[in-house]
Amino acid sequence: MPGEHPVVVAGAWERHGICGYDLTGQRLWQDPSRTNVEAVTALAGGRVVVTHLRRATRVLEAATGEEVGTLRGALRVIALTSDLSLEAGGGWCRLLDRSLDPLGSRIATGLNTVWCAASDGEHLAITEIGGPLRILDSDGRERARIAEHFRHVLHDPVTNSWIAVHEPSDGKNSLFRFSNEGELLERRPWDLRIRGTATMRGGRTLILITDQGGQVVDCADWSARGLQVT
Repeated sequence: MPGEHPVVVAGAWERHGICGYDLTGQRLWQDPSRTNVEAVTALAGGRVVVTHLRRATRVLEAATGEEVGTLRGALRVIALTSDLSLEAGGGWCRLLDRSLDPLGSRIATGLNTVWCAASDGEHLAITEIGGPLRILDSDGRERARIAEHFRHVLHDPVTNSWIAVHEPSDGKNSLFRFSNEGELLERRPWDLRIRGTATMRGGRTLILITDQGGQVVDCADWSARGLQVT
């Protein structure tokens, strides 16, 4: 969590539960009673969302570990912007505001949980585990569906397009660029097997973790450079 006093919040499957640390590694707080942590998501305002196996999803103050709310039924929470998040449950998802209050009704999804999502402020793109990529209006109306499996999606504000990391069963990854109507604008094969992804700079930069290290990709022109580790 960034801020005047940055905090690292980490969860464990067993024993240690959920912990908060400063940047020196000093533990600030611990809740060992909350194990089986599946994900920790950083939100604006110094809060984190912690999802557990077969337990309610909790909202904590990152600095203290204090519980300030729960999101019942949510299996995953994805931070879209500083003011917008997405909660996903079994067969549904819903937009949340900065205070984690619902924005509209639940949006029906497939049988699988939403894996990744992105927003441009007016539209929502979601990928499901083992399912398609869908582009939706803010009210949930489907604009486009791409029947392929994508492991990551983001919105590039420079080109006003969607960037998705394609992950077929043969492992030959590619980068795709789509319009709001799902039209394929550009495709680029990626020679290295992609193991992990992250979005930075508000969608302007895509981080790809490969077997040969990290790659920093400019989403506007797909130029790439190696991630320097010091």
